[in-house]
Amino acid sequence: MQNEKAVMLREIALQPAFVRDNMAPMLAFMREVLRNREPGALRHGFAIGCGDSYAAAIAVRSYMMKATGRMIEPVEALEFSRYLVSDLPPDSFVFGVSNSGAVSRTIEGVRRAREKGAWTFAVTVSAENNLAKAAETLIKVNAPPNIKEQLDGSKVITPGSVTYTASMLGLYIAAIAFGERIGHLDAAQAKALVAELETLPDAMAIADATVGPLAKRIAHTFTRDRKTVILGAGPNYATAYFGMAKWFEGLTRPCHPAELEEWAHEQYFFTDENTDTIILSPPGAGRDRALEQAQAAREMGSRVILIGREGDAAAKDASDIYFAMPDLPEALTPFVYKLPFEYLSCHIADQQNIAFLGFDNKRRQEVNFRQIFHSAQAKAEPLVRI
Repeated sequence: MQNEKAVMLREIALQPAFVRDNMAPMLAFMREVLRNREPGALRHGFAIGCGDSYAAAIAVRSYMMKATGRMIEPVEALEFSRYLVSDLPPDSFVFGVSNSGAVSRTIEGVRRAREKGAWTFAVTVSAENNLAKAAETLIKVNAPPNIKEQLDGSKVITPGSVTYTASMLGLYIAAIAFGERIGHLDAAQAKALVAELETLPDAMAIADATVGPLAKRIAHTFTRDRKTVILGAGPNYATAYFGMAKWFEGLTRPCHPAELEEWAHEQYFFTDENTDTIILSPPGAGRDRALEQAQAAREMGSRVILIGREGDAAAKDASDIYFAMPDLPEALTPFVYKLPFEYLSCHIADQQNIAFLGFDNKRRQEVNFRQIFHSAQAKAEPLVRI
């Protein structure tokens, strides 16, 4: 196995322990930093990011709305920094998500929101990076970087896995602490939400034991001539987006994410026997529609791969391949239902000798880093007090 694939597999496997070890320290840190700032009358929330960080913002939306009693809008960083921020409503708060803290557009969005008077948060790994310096309040997450330096001085770059878990965990924990601080959650409610989060490490470990071997066994069937479409809704629309990103990063292949309903209006029309239709079907509001879409995809000849709860006989019967997951509240399933995409992208890349991100081409890496980390930021507008 190539070194970069072995590194990714190690990072995937360490995620249950990562969540177990970091939950309490991250919650304590978040409560402490919030204690130092009066919340004021906050009404409008935004969570911004790019790539996996944007997916993390989508994943936490409903959970954060319930924990805070406020509307939360996940927005791609450029859409926020170049468009929405100009009309930012009074009493806004903004979470900027970037593991590295070096993504130009997210930094720009947080900086411009702060100039507009919003309470800004940096969800990132260090107080020393540029995102943290641009924001008023740091939500510190502890995660290994995607770019790893080896003992021999070489660098290994892997598609995000534990970094995505860290960003989500930071946002979910922030939702609880923020809900407490603004008075929407009482002590008992906050304790119940924390207890629910504490079930995640065991659930992630249970899933890991079966998902990894199944993904390795079927990886060879994902040949280059096949199309891949991933369907999800609610918090798992984020998982579909994340899965697409693993296809891009791990395999450098096209992949289509689809909102569960929109698939019937869009991607359905190219679904055929050369299509792999992957459907996220957790217990919850979208499950019945997921089964209907699975039936339609099968009728068009597609291979249907479902990711759903262990013991869901109807979902298993609706699929050609079934990834069975431990029982969790739907709001928490993004932590676990992403696992097949991590393992599949890694095993397919390993078995088919595909370099992660196409970075065996150094020019591709150079241009990509320029576009993400060194893009010019918009100049400040005149400060308007709100």
